[in-house]
Amino acid sequence: MSNWDSITQQRWFMGKGRKVYSIKEYDSLLIGDTKISIVEIRFEKDECDFYATIENESKIGTVLAEYFGQRFPKEVLLRAKPLNAEQSNSAFYSKGEFFFKLYRRLQIGEHPEAEIMNHLSQKTAQGFPKIAPDFYGDFSYTKSGDKRTLGILEEHIPDAKNAWEIFTDVKSTDTEFYKNATNQLGRTTAIMHKALKNLDGTTPQTEEVPYDKLIGLLKANGKENLIARVESIRSQQAQEGYAGVLEPQRIHGDYHLGQLLYKDGKFIILDFEGEPTRTLEYRRRLRSPAADIAGMLRSFAYASAVRNDKEFEQVTAEAFLQGYSQESGIPVPQLKAEASPYVLGKAIYEACYELEFRPDWFWIPEAALKSGL
Repeated sequence: MSNWDSITQQRWFMGKGRKVYSIKEYDSLLIGDTKISIVEIRFEKDECDFYATIENESKIGTVLAEYFGQRFPKEVLLRAKPLNAEQSNSAFYSKGEFFFKLYRRLQIGEHPEAEIMNHLSQKTAQGFPKIAPDFYGDFSYTKSGDKRTLGILEEHIPDAKNAWEIFTDVKSTDTEFYKNATNQLGRTTAIMHKALKNLDGTTPQTEEVPYDKLIGLLKANGKENLIARVESIRSQQAQEGYAGVLEPQRIHGDYHLGQLLYKDGKFIILDFEGEPTRTLEYRRRLRSPAADIAGMLRSFAYASAVRNDKEFEQVTAEAFLQGYSQESGIPVPQLKAEASPYVLGKAIYEACYELEFRPDWFWIPEAALKSGL
C-alpha cells in the first residue's frame, strides 16, 4: 500500500466505485513549513484525477500567511483552525475574520467559485445588495501552463445559522416564520441571478442528466426495480425537453439549503463551485436560472422528508416562488413550468450522488423517483 492509498477512503474522494490502477505524487509545493502534494490517481481507460493533500494540516496558518500575506494580515491568517463539517473539501477559519476552503479534487482551468465570488464582491462594492461573503483571493498553482485552483480565501460570517439546520429543526413549527423566510430566500435568489446575468461563461449546452450512470449504480446496489422508472423519466424528458423563456446565464449550480447562512433575517449564499462531480466547463456553463430554482425546490423536499411533513414542502416551495416572482417580475406559473424538467433532472443527479457518497440518504431521491414528482 502506498502513502496515498488512504485518499480513496476520504469523504472528498470523487472516484468511489471506480477501479484505481495507480496512485502517485504528480508534483509538490513546499510552503509554510509543510508540503502540499498534488496526487495523480489513474483509473480505467487511462482517465485520471488530481487531488491536493497537506502533509501537516496544523501548519495551514503558516501556508496561508506565506501565500496571502501580502494581501491579508499574516498574524490573522496564523490563527487558522479546522472547521469540522461534512463536505467535499476541507475548510479552515478564524471567527469573524476569514474562511479558507481547500479544494481536494483539482481540475485545470478557471474555477467557478473564485470567479463568481470575485464578481459578486465587485457588484457589492458598486452598491449591489450583499448576498455572499466578501472575496479575498484564490490560492492557485500553475504547471506547464495549466492552472489549478487549490482554494479560496473569503470573509467568515460569525454567529450565523446554517439554513439546512433551521429548516430541519423538527421542534420548530412556526409556519409563518418559514413562509416569511422562504419568501425572503426567493427574493435573494432572484437578486443573485440578476447579479450574475452579465458574467461570462462557457457555451450553453443541452442539459446533461446522468441516466446511464444511475442505472449502473442501481444495478450495482441491487435496486434494479427502479430502472424502469428511470427509463420512463428519460422518455418523458426527451419528449418535453427543457424549452423555456429564461435565458441561459451564470448560476449557482448546486443550490440548496446547505449552501446558505441565515443571520439577522437575511440569507448569505455560499459555495459557488457548482456540483462537485461535474467538470469545470460544465460548472462555468451558461444555464437557465430554473436549474437553481429546481435545486432549492428539491432541497425543500429533503427538509420535508427529514421532518416527515409533506405539507412543509408545499408551504416553503410556494413562498419561495412567490418571493422570486416578486423580485424578478416572472409569474409563478411560468417559474413552475420552467423548473419542472430541472426538478426531475436534479432528482436523478441526487440519486447518483447518494448511492455513491451517502447511501443512507438515498431513500429521499428514491421516493421522488417512485412518485414521479
